Amino acid sequence: MQNEAPIDIAKCRLKIQRYCDKAERAPFDVEKKLVQYGVWQNDRQVLMAELISLNLLNESRFASAFAHDHFEFRKWSKRKIELHLKAKRVSPRNIQDAIRNLPNEGDTLQIRALLPSLQKKYEKKGRLKNQYIAKALIRKGFQTEEVFKVLRETSESFDSFLD
Repeated sequence: MQNEAPIDIAKCRLKIQRYCDKAERAPFDVEKKLVQYGVWQNDRQVLMAELISLNLLNESRFASAFAHDHFEFRKWSKRKIELHLKAKRVSPRNIQDAIRNLPNEGDTLQIRALLPSLQKKYEKKGRLKNQYIAKALIRKGFQTEEVFKVLRETSESFDSFLD
């Protein structure tokens, strides 16, 4: 049996508080970090409760910030945001609230808004341009059918992509 050095909970407390203070964190990520530090289950629960009482850890606030930032800055679809929040083990209610607070633009409008920058980015791809654009939009979480529909409406050369 290996002899482990006892974990200094006071140092760990300061370290995890600084971690939570830098950015909004999901409780799942904070717990993973505590496991990495080697904190035992009972101590993890105590530290998590302290972080919540100090308002350094708030799942609802995290979900809203994550959804807003990824929608506005990364131009992700609501569907992709929802999937990533589920992966962070955010509660379904907090996911719904975060998605509901996003602007109510349709996917079609978002796709159309992204098209000019993607067309410029892939203009040197020639005949494969629309294929690259479609793949980029699908990676952002937009439905394949919706992407193809918008590309058909905006590009005559899109039909050659489907052949």
